[in-house]
Amino acid sequence: MKRFWLAALSLASASLGAQDLLYAQRGNPSALLVNPAADLDARIWLALPSLHANLQASFAAGDVLGDDLGTLWRQFPSESAGIRSQTDLNLFSMGFKAKKTTLWLGASLNLDAGILLDRDLVGFALWGMKDASGQVDLNYDGNFSQTSSILSARSNLHLGIQREFKKLRLGATLNASQMLAQAQLGFDSLGLRSTDRGNGFNDLLLYSQGGLALTTNPGVGLDIFNGTLDFDAQEALSNSLWSLDLGGSYDASKRWRLAASVQGIPLGTMAIEQDSALRFDGRIPFSGFSYNSGIDTSLNPGAYFDSLLFQVRSLAQGSPVGLSSFSPIRRVDLAANWRSPKKIHQLGLHYLARSRPALSYQALAAEYHGFYGRRLQLSASYTQPLTGSVAMRPSLSVQTTVRLAAGLALNFGTSSANMLPQPVTTANGDLTVGLPANLDRLNANVGLHWMLYDKSYRKNAKARRTEKKAAKKTKKAAKASS
Repeated sequence: MKRFWLAALSLASASLGAQDLLYAQRGNPSALLVNPAADLDARIWLALPSLHANLQASFAAGDVLGDDLGTLWRQFPSESAGIRSQTDLNLFSMGFKAKKTTLWLGASLNLDAGILLDRDLVGFALWGMKDASGQVDLNYDGNFSQTSSILSARSNLHLGIQREFKKLRLGATLNASQMLAQAQLGFDSLGLRSTDRGNGFNDLLLYSQGGLALTTNPGVGLDIFNGTLDFDAQEALSNSLWSLDLGGSYDASKRWRLAASVQGIPLGTMAIEQDSALRFDGRIPFSGFSYNSGIDTSLNPGAYFDSLLFQVRSLAQGSPVGLSSFSPIRRVDLAANWRSPKKIHQLGLHYLARSRPALSYQALAAEYHGFYGRRLQLSASYTQPLTGSVAMRPSLSVQTTVRLAAGLALNFGTSSANMLPQPVTTANGDLTVGLPANLDRLNANVGLHWMLYDKSYRKNAKARRTEKKAAKKTKKAAKASS
């Protein structure tokens, strides 16, 4: 049963959302939210709601399956076990291009959630004070301070501008972000220490220093306990944090394009008042506890737990804890891409850094982008994480944009093509589902938009055809004269 629940946690990392490949794709309005200088190739567009999300486990299936659970858990590669999710819902985006200038506006929602349990806390829940050999160690010292949780919801309004020059494209987006609600639990220290008294009894010490904070936007009017919501848009907008996104791309030559962007540059600060907060700060000692209930003792277990509960409640003090904070979602991207002579194929390297409430990481990706006319785009990348707030495995991403009828286009993809469960035949001939050892997430993204393309593509295509015909005529005339 223990193995089942840990496996279920790994399987729970099935989700939606991989948008890094949109950074260099053309003709997709969703790219503006990750790259202010994206090449939209559009005269006018309307992007319908699209979903981008990510649910990331702090471990892979191979960390908890395939061997004795006790052995695997004591070799666990992370300090904590859990999941963290990020969901981005692009509500709408619309814009137009006038000569060399593009203007657009949009709205989006960002949801972050996560819970992490300290590795020692999970081990204590599974095996108590037993060591690797299965023997009870009354001189136990468990540090559970990596336990934390976060829940954050925010809305955003975007106003962007982009300007094209001969070899340079610059873009900027002004964002107004409203914190709808945020709850956060964290500890500077949390643990349980046991000291063997040598007579079958031991002294226990439970200590903690941390807190829980809950904050909601005054305009939201959310009452969690009564289950009511009274939304006031004007008041919600008045409590906005302003930030700026900047990006640019430069054609260094006919083959090389360089791109860079920074998102989430704060334009000031926003003070937030916590609706409620609890601070956990103290120590609970207890002397004379028997780990083995079979040992005769004059202690009353019921009285002990009543006393323990009372002391735990005394640690929770209603006062500000300083945990809750609100800042823009930050992204940094650097990319260098080589393009084929006809600009159909593109190969590049992409450095990316992300920082948001539930997940922060840095990674390096090798990417391919194929532009097969305006009806089909294919992209793929191999991403190697460099650092992260949780352990992350290398991933293989694929992304495609397909043009449908009447100006509509559909984009979808996944960033876990190398982690998909596969059918497996057991030794008994039974067909089952096999989980790759590196499975720590399942990702996808989906979006739909309508757009009229820029006329420059047709003009360039016509010019290339004319040039090609002229070259054939010249070659034919040269042969005839010879």
